[in-house]
Amino acid sequence: MSNLSSRRGLLALAGTGLAASLAGCSQLDSMSGSAGETTDAVTLQIRPDEDEVSSLGEEIQAELENGTISRQEAQLEYQERQLELVEAAATDFEESAADSDITIESSETAYGIFLVAGSDEAILDTLRDGTAGAIYPGEQYEPLVQQQQQQAQQRTMLEEQQQTANNETNDSTGNETDS
Repeated sequence: MSNLSSRRGLLALAGTGLAASLAGCSQLDSMSGSAGETTDAVTLQIRPDEDEVSSLGEEIQAELENGTISRQEAQLEYQERQLELVEAAATDFEESAADSDITIESSETAYGIFLVAGSDEAILDTLRDGTAGAIYPGEQYEPLVQQQQQQAQQRTMLEEQQQTANNETNDSTGNETDS
């Protein structure tokens, strides 16, 4: 029974991430409707390979089922390792952009966010081949970076809370054995 609920939890976590990604894509129309300055550059959000993300989910699920890690630790580990996959995919994109008709004007490789210019075909190819998960107007580069930075701060706070909770648990366990 606990395996079933933990599986559901991991799937819910993955579903939440997917829903957030889709929500970002659906906001493209509303963001592009802003009047004023226009630029030839667009913002690309790079995503990791789906097979690698799936493998990661299965690996962490197995650790959770084995009791190696708690549910909260599994969520934090999943987020951290997914970010590593994003960063690796972004690094690959940076290297391959030199061989394409895409010029990187600004980048936040750690978040997989790039402000790029180039031919429409080359930019759309990144979406077609799965390299990019979303294309936003160029003006959205800074807000997206800020959003990712805020999420990173929230993850850091959660990790600190987890560490504090673990320390308190260890302290109370240690006190009980001393008695």
